[in-house]
Amino acid sequence: MKWEVRSTKCEHQSPWSLVIRHWTFLLLPWTFLTSCLNVHAAPIDEPTAIVHEVTVRHGDERHALRGRIVVEAQDGGLILEDSAGRYHQLMPDEIEERSATSAEFQYLSGDAQAQDLQSFAGTGFSAQTTDHYLLVSNSSELYSEVCGRLLERVHEEFYEFFADRGLQLQPLSQRLPVVIFSDSTEFMEFAHRQHPETQFQDTPGYYTVRDNQIMILDLVRDDSVRTASAMRRRMGALPRQVSTIVHEAVHQLAFNSGLQIRFADNPVWFSEGLALHFEPVSSSSSVLWSRPGQKNDLHLQNLQQQTASGRLQLPLAELLSDDSVFTNPETVAAAYAESWALFSYLEKRHTDELTAFARMLMARQPLLRVTAEERQEEFRRIMQKSTDEIETQLVPYVRRMR
Repeated sequence: MKWEVRSTKCEHQSPWSLVIRHWTFLLLPWTFLTSCLNVHAAPIDEPTAIVHEVTVRHGDERHALRGRIVVEAQDGGLILEDSAGRYHQLMPDEIEERSATSAEFQYLSGDAQAQDLQSFAGTGFSAQTTDHYLLVSNSSELYSEVCGRLLERVHEEFYEFFADRGLQLQPLSQRLPVVIFSDSTEFMEFAHRQHPETQFQDTPGYYTVRDNQIMILDLVRDDSVRTASAMRRRMGALPRQVSTIVHEAVHQLAFNSGLQIRFADNPVWFSEGLALHFEPVSSSSSVLWSRPGQKNDLHLQNLQQQTASGRLQLPLAELLSDDSVFTNPETVAAAYAESWALFSYLEKRHTDELTAFARMLMARQPLLRVTAEERQEEFRRIMQKSTDEIETQLVPYVRRMR
């Protein structure tokens, strides 16, 4: 088995690099996904999850892991979740020993969770908590405080958004971890250690599914700011900072509320469309953001240019079924813009169908692949329209938006 990283980051430095501002690392082991069709990876369904101890060898180094088994492949490969909520992808030949204990699996909380995240981030990080978030930061305490208020607002609106549509999401298992860096070089070095296969220039933040954390670069970087109102003014002058935090927070909430399943075959258009639907900032709000569903000016401008011919640049069937359009420099701008437009359109014109689609995604299982044909059929069955029919309605919807 081989674990592979798929990223929705656009590494192509084109004029659209300012448009595609949000960097979401969907850590999907796609090569293993394919092999699962043969090895029958199965989620571990225990009435009460118990702790397993696993000894792993990497070269000459051995280390011990403790956590719950999320998925076990027939050949012995594992996904193990530790008490901090991080996933460990273990090959069969890496596992030396494993045993089940009698201990019940529990997530870290309180000081133990804070100390773990501080240790993970490095030296010089202090911790702050809100009702639903744990933030560790080597930036200013005031910046972390303003970020915490923004995150809590997003959390509230996220749960209300889906409750209003009849979806009861799961409560969080623990405070969601957020790491804030004050220095761009330190941020990029940490990000490169975490994901050495990815470039991080011009990257203000990201969410990693594997480690279940948001990483944020403080773009204000001014310790002289003394009041929350002054910090809000500084952040308000940097809408990219605020929209990045909101965007990545939505991804993290989706994967921790049961809306989306970590390491499942989640269509990227839905993940990104949802985050983009929440993303636009509000300078009049005390937390610089108010509610989902506001017009996304950058993507709207892009779409209205692309649809002048009366057609989408990227066919809807391709957007639905092929996640590689989010990494191809030729299609990435259209993929993000169309994901936002499609989610917005469905939310307004086909609310019940979009809710049914979300409910279907909630039933996904980790590491079980859905083919391109199956994705398209799922969409057609739930929407009760062909992709061509949806596209012919989506284009004029976009053209009329102001």
